[in-house]
Amino acid sequence: MAVAALGLTTPTLPLAAQASGSSRDVTAVTGAGASAVSVVPCLTGAALRDQDVPVWRRGQLQDTPTITGTDLAAVVPAETTRRSVQAEVEPVLPDRVTVPVYVHVIKGTHRGERNPFGPKRVAQALRILNDAYAGGQGAQNAPTRYRFELRRTDYTKRDGWYHAYNNGTRDNRMKRALHRGGRDALNLYVNRGGEPGVPVLGWARFPWRAAGTKLDHVSVNVDSMPGGRAAGYNAGDTLVHEVGHWIGLFHTFQGGCEGSGDLVVDTAAEAEPEFDCTEGRDTCPDQPGLDPVHNFMDYSLDSCMTEFTAGQVRRMDTAFAQYRSGRS
Repeated sequence: MAVAALGLTTPTLPLAAQASGSSRDVTAVTGAGASAVSVVPCLTGAALRDQDVPVWRRGQLQDTPTITGTDLAAVVPAETTRRSVQAEVEPVLPDRVTVPVYVHVIKGTHRGERNPFGPKRVAQALRILNDAYAGGQGAQNAPTRYRFELRRTDYTKRDGWYHAYNNGTRDNRMKRALHRGGRDALNLYVNRGGEPGVPVLGWARFPWRAAGTKLDHVSVNVDSMPGGRAAGYNAGDTLVHEVGHWIGLFHTFQGGCEGSGDLVVDTAAEAEPEFDCTEGRDTCPDQPGLDPVHNFMDYSLDSCMTEFTAGQVRRMDTAFAQYRSGRS
């Protein structure tokens, strides 16, 4: 089925466009670079000082990509209203979407790196992922139609890949070599990503940037999973968060307090990420609602991240129908 038949908008803005003024203004865009592929690391906050950021988030601040006009136009709010989703998306997607998962575990060459993520931990990761997307972890979590089914786990011993970091040469080479499946397949890479001494919890690519390519992926740091060393961020919700990007969600703090934010109507505006779990936090007092510190798409402690909103689920469905269902 063509994109037009779904009533969905095909992005036409330049791939490497930079928004002038507010990063949410999709009408004021210039630039070019059609070969660029945007990466969405879990990072943000150019205005934040390193000393204000927990060590497990600190390294991520160095590689923040600009969200371009193309990204903002890929799934527009008009396509994610309840009426639009009911009329145009729900007839396309089954009530239950089974996502095939290919897990690529990378081993290092030093002690503690040679068997970092065995079959039991892979199974645990899938349980965490499925629980969150089925509506578990919190009473306010909106359930989704997505369930994740393991198809294959492979193990590769290569120290350079084990320490590869987002959008680096080794990272891209690894993904081109190991990727499996089609545009609907989740390729999950588990390593200890980050430059030396600067760990990164996870990163992913938006579906409109990479679906159907070898670089389509979610990466998580082995230390972000249960039993890992990322204290406070090691309950597995980095994986939930990154899969949210893979389906099509922005951070809740996208764009700060001005404009359209993350393009989801029921996530309150947020000036900057939450790294703890500050109840009642309100960084955009002139905007309605308190900061969504419990949302999976913030940077809160894993114990604090417990929910997707109904609006985020509608955005997931619209993005999946357009970019991952094979019907566009």
